[in-house]
Amino acid sequence: MFRQLRDLFRRTEPRKEGLRLSFEDLPGWLDDRGEDIQSSLSSETAPSMEAIRGALDRLGGVIDRMEEAEEAEKVHPRLRDISKKALPQFTKSMTQILSREPSGDPEAFYATAADILKSALKTVKGQGKYLSSLYPGEMKEVRAALKDLGREINAMTGAVARARGELQQVEDLREMHESLNRIREEHAAASVQARGHSKALEEMDGDIQKTAKDLTALRLRPDHAHGEEIQERIRELDVRDEEVRRQAASIRTTAIHVFRKAERVATRAGETATAAGFDQVLDAYTPDGDADTLIGLIESMMPATLALIRQGDLALKNQEEIALFSDPDTLPSSIRETLYQRREIEEQCAALREAHAALPVVIEEERLIARLSGLEKEREAKAAMLDRAYNQQEILASSYAEERERLRPGVGALAGEDVEVSVPDLAPP
Repeated sequence: MFRQLRDLFRRTEPRKEGLRLSFEDLPGWLDDRGEDIQSSLSSETAPSMEAIRGALDRLGGVIDRMEEAEEAEKVHPRLRDISKKALPQFTKSMTQILSREPSGDPEAFYATAADILKSALKTVKGQGKYLSSLYPGEMKEVRAALKDLGREINAMTGAVARARGELQQVEDLREMHESLNRIREEHAAASVQARGHSKALEEMDGDIQKTAKDLTALRLRPDHAHGEEIQERIRELDVRDEEVRRQAASIRTTAIHVFRKAERVATRAGETATAAGFDQVLDAYTPDGDADTLIGLIESMMPATLALIRQGDLALKNQEEIALFSDPDTLPSSIRETLYQRREIEEQCAALREAHAALPVVIEEERLIARLSGLEKEREAKAAMLDRAYNQQEILASSYAEERERLRPGVGALAGEDVEVSVPDLAPP
C-alpha cells in the first residue's frame, strides 16, 4: 500500500526536448556557436598561454645572460675556441627568434609559439650543440625552458585542433545554408522561366493551329484550284521540255559521231580545209554553244559530208545516221525544230510561272507557309528551352535534397544533441 502511494505521488522528471531551429534562425545560431567555441578555447588555453609567456621570458633571460656568463674552466682549448665563436651566432639567432612574441587569439598565439619552438630547437641542435661544455648551466636552463614551452604547446594542441574542427563545422554548415538559399533562388528562377516558356508554347500552338487552319481553308478556295491548274500545266511543260532535251541530245550524239568520222576521212585524204571545217563544227557543237552559229557551220559542211557519203568514204551505220544525213536540210532543220520547241516551252513556262506567282491566293499561301515554318522552328527552340528549364529544376531539387539531408545531422553533431532544423521545401514547379 505504501509503495503504491509512493509511486503515485513520485515526481517525474520533465522530458528534455531536443533543440529546434528554424532555417532563418540558423545563421544567428551558427554565429553564437562560433563565439562560444572561441570563448571556450580562450578559457581552456589561457593557463597554457600564460605558461608559454613565462617560459619565453625565462628563455630570453638566459640568452641575455649568456654573453656575460662565466665560462667553465675544464674545457679543451679547441672546444673553447669553437664555443666562443658559436656563442654570438647562437645568441643572435635566439634573440631574433624570440622577437616574435605570440599574440592574438589562441589559434594565432599557438601558431606563433609553435614556430618559435621549432626554430629554437633547430638553433639549439645546430649552433647550441657547441655551447653545453662551455656554458653547461645556461644551456640546461635553455633546454628546461624549451621543454616547458613544448609541454604547454602540446597542451594547447588538442584544444586548438578541436576548436578548429568545430569552427570548420560552423563554416561548412554556413556554406550549406548559403547553398540551400542559392538553390532555392535558382529553382524559383528556373520555375519562372519554365512557366514563361510553357505559356509561350501554348500561345505558339494556338498560332500554329490557326495558321494551319487558314492554310487548309485557303487551299479549298476556287481560286486556289485555278492556281493548281497552272502548276499542272507547268509540270506538263517540264515533261515536254525533258523530252525535247533528250531528242536534242540524241541528235547531237549522232551528228558528232558522223562529223568525227568525216574529219578523219578528210584528214587522211589530205583535204585540210575540209577537215578544218569539220573541226569547227565539232568545236561549236557544245550544249552551251550558240545554236545559230552551229546551224550555219553545219549547213556549210553538209555538201562535203554528203559527198563523202556518196563516194563511199563515209559509211552510215544505223537508221538515225541515215535519217539525219540523207539530205542537206534534215539535220539543220531538226536542230532548228528542237531549239524552237525549247524556246517556246521556256516562254510558256515563264509566262505561267509569272501568272501563278501574281495570283493573290498564291501570295497568301506562300505567306502562310512561311509563317507556319517560322512558328514551328520557333516552337522547337522554345520547347528546347522549356526542357532545359525542367532539367535544371530536377538537378536543383536533387541538390537541395542532398544538402538538406547533410545539414540536419551536421547541426546535431555541432550542437552535441539532437537538433530539428525546419528546412523549407522548394516551391512546386
